[in-house]
Parts: sequence; C-alpha cells; structure tokens
Amino acid sequence: MPDGKGPSFLKSIALGTATIATLILTGCAGYHIVEEKDYQNVAKINGGEYELVNKAELAQLKTEAAIGRSVGRYQVYSRGFRTWRLDTATGEACLLLTTEADWKKPDTTARSCY
Repeated sequence: MPDGKGPSFLKSIALGTATIATLILTGCAGYHIVEEKDYQNVAKINGGEYELVNKAELAQLKTEAAIGRSVGRYQVYSRGFRTWRLDTATGEACLLLTTEADWKKPDTTARSCY
C-alpha cells in the first residue's frame, strides 16, 4: 500500500472494533456503583420509615436524653395542697407532693408516683 498503512494497521482496527463490540455486548452487568443495601436504605427514607437527622442535632438530643431532659414530656402542676406530675405522652397523672397527714391516707398513697 502506498500510504504506508499495511496489514498491521488493518489488524489493529479489527482488534479495536472487536474490543469495543465485546464491551458493548457485555455492558456493565455485575458492576454496581451503588450497592443494593444503599438502594434499600434510600427506599426506607423515601417511604418514611427512616428520617435523616443532622449529626450535630442528634448529638444534642443524645446529650439531653442522657441528663434526663425529655423534650417536655412531664408537666408539674398544683391543685390545692397537692402537687401532681402529668406524663404528656400517656396522659397519666401521679401525686408528687402533699402534706404528711395526706400521705397517710390509702387513697393518696395509691395515686403517688413510684
């Protein structure tokens, strides 16, 4: 061939074409950029099963829970000479403080906070 491209050039083109055809035909089967468990986690978030929380906010909530600050769950109120504690999560109230004479009554003791 006068242009200097001989049979080795044709072999290179054929080999390149075969390589590209093989890559196209096999595709990316078996190669995952994102793992299956990550897809499942995203599905749980989208489905409302999980909720994302900022790490700083989560650390603050854990700290408050450790020291007993429960997001306003209990409310203390007084009625006469008695002081009650209301659990806003359950709606139950129990007796916290009263007079010494009142504590001696069986009805009062039954309503006390243990």
